[in-house]
Amino acid sequence: MTSEKHIVCFECNIPFKFKTPSEGNKVSCPRCKYTLTANHRNARNSVIAFSLTALIFLFLSLLFPFLTLSTHGNDRTVTLVQSIAALISSDFTPLAMLIFLFTIVLPSLFLLCTLYVYTSLSRPSPWKSTLETLIIIDRIKHWNMAEIFLISILVSFIKITSLADVELGVSFFTYILFILSMTLCLLHFDKHQAWQWLKQKQGVIDQQINDQQQYQSCNQCAHLSNINETNCLFCGSQLHRAYDNSIQKTVALLLTSIILYIPANLLPIMHTNVLGVESDSTIIGGIILLWSHGSYPIALIIFIASVIIPIGKIIALTWLCYNVHYRSQKTPLAKTFLFRATELAGRWSMVDVFVVTILVSLIQFGNIMSIQPGFGAIAFTGTVILTMLAAMSFNPKLIWKHIA
Repeated sequence: MTSEKHIVCFECNIPFKFKTPSEGNKVSCPRCKYTLTANHRNARNSVIAFSLTALIFLFLSLLFPFLTLSTHGNDRTVTLVQSIAALISSDFTPLAMLIFLFTIVLPSLFLLCTLYVYTSLSRPSPWKSTLETLIIIDRIKHWNMAEIFLISILVSFIKITSLADVELGVSFFTYILFILSMTLCLLHFDKHQAWQWLKQKQGVIDQQINDQQQYQSCNQCAHLSNINETNCLFCGSQLHRAYDNSIQKTVALLLTSIILYIPANLLPIMHTNVLGVESDSTIIGGIILLWSHGSYPIALIIFIASVIIPIGKIIALTWLCYNVHYRSQKTPLAKTFLFRATELAGRWSMVDVFVVTILVSLIQFGNIMSIQPGFGAIAFTGTVILTMLAAMSFNPKLIWKHIA
């Protein structure tokens, strides 16, 4: 790599020069503090090792029992795959497919793509489709929810212990090791560094900034292009002008999520049958019940994930859209940090949905005790997905548009 490069910040659109950081250091935008790249020690080999290890542990997690539940002389053992099958048997196939996608398919795809890219970049000549695979990694990494599923398992475990005896299976521990390995892989993975390695191997030279022209950076590969270009000259991705009309898309997604959030709270998220006595539980009702039974930490986790975060995201994004529309120039850095926090926290609202999924798969003892998902769970899942899409569609460069 060359020692000095030019870049246009992805989040505030300011051009600046930077030098490739030494090991253990990072490069941040001087204006909005966006972290452009971090140079981790032995990054290539570390990513290969951690991604391969994570894939092995995930494979093992699918083979062995996950949890065993015992109550009134009845035992029930489930695997990860059986937990998804339980939702399908309850006629909630769309919800089952989404959870299977978020917790198994997309994490596996991310790890496979990462392993492919970094192995390819370690060769004298990179493999075909390395460029396309890097694009796939960037598009799916936000939808990986394996660690959220693990937190949901722990919450469910605490809830179930008051109803029955629970024994942890081998897959539970291999799944924890999978999460740890994947987290280490994510920490060592650096998108900008990977693209720079690919450019170097293909002999592509980064464009230098001319003060007389305006530029834009590709959000995928960070390659500089003229402001009038519609597609990146290196990776071919569609370029978005710094000040596009993304605010309309964000508002539309927010309005739809608000509409879905109403039935998500009014409709039951879970149906429970204990010794023939049926009861329905909404999100708020479940939180109140947990609190009344003294399960304060669990009630607090569910309240934050299912109430505070969704409402907070909607309010934050609405406020950001309002400020952008009226060209507010106040506290742009604080608004940028708010946007980043909103984007980061959105996935964690899926905790309650995952808890319902786990309880449905475990507690199926006929007339003694059973749990079925409610339509509130589907509406709430839609709310979470739409708020995530709204955050992704919002262009943070709009915050800085009128800042000198």
